[in-house]
Amino acid sequence: MELWKDVCGYDDYYQASSLGRVRSKDRVVVKFSAVCNKVVRQKYKGRELSLKPNAGGYIYVHISVDKAKENLHVGRAVLLAFCGKPLDNQECCHNDGNPSNNKIENLRWGTHLENNRDRIKHGTYKRGTAHHFSKFDNDLICSIKNKSISKDEALGAGVSNTHYYRILKGER
Repeated sequence: MELWKDVCGYDDYYQASSLGRVRSKDRVVVKFSAVCNKVVRQKYKGRELSLKPNAGGYIYVHISVDKAKENLHVGRAVLLAFCGKPLDNQECCHNDGNPSNNKIENLRWGTHLENNRDRIKHGTYKRGTAHHFSKFDNDLICSIKNKSISKDEALGAGVSNTHYYRILKGER
């Protein structure tokens, strides 16, 4: 059974469901109308918001509060609605490692370290050349490990002296 609750911090505007959906609430907005040159009250009917995945598979919704637009992570919205605000050092964690599963039973507040440990456990943590900040490709790393290129060639390819020795030792 799906349960809807107000999203903490967006109480007058949005609700999240226990199944990982977000909707806007019915509301009246007071604004200036250039057509009739006066202040009018416009009614907006609540609706379910479109879910949009990002490149990492996390689901977001576009929201607007008092003319400020932002993207809200659906997992965060569900946790705000059902568990309240996180502590300063906490973020949304997915228990099963699936970033698109935003059901309340799959979510919890946790630290960044706990979230990274979950990623390692689920096999979704990017390491080495698969990491988005990786500066070197697999061929260069293998060439250094196999000593098929010299230290000078590696340094010429942009590898620092420190990283060269770390690659040789298997630390990087």
